[in-house]
Amino acid sequence: MVPGPCLDKDDPPKRACSRCGTRLLLQWNGRLMTGVWMELCTTCDAHRPAARAFITWYADPDRDLTAVPRLFEAWETETMHAHGWARAPRPEVAPGTKPHLSLVPPTSGERTADEAPEAD
Repeated sequence: MVPGPCLDKDDPPKRACSRCGTRLLLQWNGRLMTGVWMELCTTCDAHRPAARAFITWYADPDRDLTAVPRLFEAWETETMHAHGWARAPRPEVAPGTKPHLSLVPPTSGERTADEAPEAD
């Protein structure tokens, strides 16, 4: 069993795993509108590669915090895939393509006077 972190008095109590009752290492509400509640359990998820990597990282006292985004994304992708969801590939943007003017802040320096949006 992986030892849990010291909880701050303001931290909510950890939930128990819905599958085995063990205290969860991580709980996360899945992507917007998917309705998936993701649980990282040291007992139930140790066989899944991305989950195992996250659990192993967590147990390491000298863990590298810069690895969190990569580990979390891999775990989230693996968990969502298990629920039937797949991450959509990022669309390719042609070189030299400019963003729509509504996405460019007026003070960014990327707009010229002749590119000002029309007033309604």
